[in-house]
Amino acid sequence: MDEDEEGDFVFVGLLAFSDAVRPDVKDAIQIAKEAGARVVMVTGDYPETARAIAFEVGIDNRDNAPVLTGATIEKLSDEQLLKALTEHNIVARVLPEQKLRVTRLLRNSGEVVAMTGDGVNDAPALAAADIGIAVGSGTEVAKAASDLILIDNSFSVITAAIAEGRRIVANLKKIVTYLLSTSFSEIIVIGGSFAFGAPLPLLPTQILWANIIEEGFMSFPFAFEPAEKGSMKKKPAKRGIGSVLTGKVRWFIFLVSAITGLFLLGLFFLLLWGGVPIEKVRTIMFAALSIDSMLYAFSFKDLSKPIWRIPLLSNLYLIAALFASFGLLLITLTFGPLKKLLSLTSLSVNEIFILVLLGLLNLVVVEIAKVFLNRK
Repeated sequence: MDEDEEGDFVFVGLLAFSDAVRPDVKDAIQIAKEAGARVVMVTGDYPETARAIAFEVGIDNRDNAPVLTGATIEKLSDEQLLKALTEHNIVARVLPEQKLRVTRLLRNSGEVVAMTGDGVNDAPALAAADIGIAVGSGTEVAKAASDLILIDNSFSVITAAIAEGRRIVANLKKIVTYLLSTSFSEIIVIGGSFAFGAPLPLLPTQILWANIIEEGFMSFPFAFEPAEKGSMKKKPAKRGIGSVLTGKVRWFIFLVSAITGLFLLGLFFLLLWGGVPIEKVRTIMFAALSIDSMLYAFSFKDLSKPIWRIPLLSNLYLIAALFASFGLLLITLTFGPLKKLLSLTSLSVNEIFILVLLGLLNLVVVEIAKVFLNRK
């Protein structure tokens, strides 16, 4: 423009454009932080822009929050960068290879990294993260490199995925704990009888039937347990088998196995000393083991709360499994071919009622042990 043409223009105003933050982002980040996840912004934008957005959505609410820039990253060793990443929640003016370096460095330090992005330059970091998350409006390259795509660009899907993941892990923990507890209690019963030179309290076919039909029916519904209250307020669990077989879980398995195993072993020797025929004894032991495993399954609905504080009707599949398992037990004890196959004898209604009462007593003892374990 020539200088003599400048007078032909009149300043009307300044037009500014803003890429508004989606309404659900701030709440999603708050939920993620409450769940123990650390949220870090890694962007190619200018530091001031990154700081303003981070403040708006709650990533870093400090006044004049420190920003780690790509120029600084270039000068740092991996050890220095890892230390800097623990002190900064905002990383700005970074190149694609620097995003990749940050992602790999955090993963190698033991962190579980979820990376979100939408551009071609995000693809390497998305592929290197534990979970790559692309927004639906992003490039095809970013989507191809990701594990999860946010179809409607809603970041609340991420927190929903965290909640669902915690529900799955918690339910897997319940299934494993229940199955190991029933298995170890059987080992105690069989091993105890061997130790005292007594006959087998249960035949292999009876154990197999109880494991598949009775305990199998009762363990399957745990997959449908709703999320425990406050699950998104807990710290993230360590990755690997340690997130399932925690110290508390191992103690709970030991207590349930010991209580149920010794309870059944005492019943076995009491029946033997009472002169009850061994076929009748095995039938009673088979029914007692099945009933115990049905009833104390409800203790596993929540490993941290006593049964009187657990909503027992929150999982109707478990209720249905209880009735189905008990019905199959009655059929097994009354249907001739099955009785013959499993070497069982008949039990009276009164005997079954007594075994149910003994199962409830065993459940009470297990619950008392759970209360003391959680206090510890």
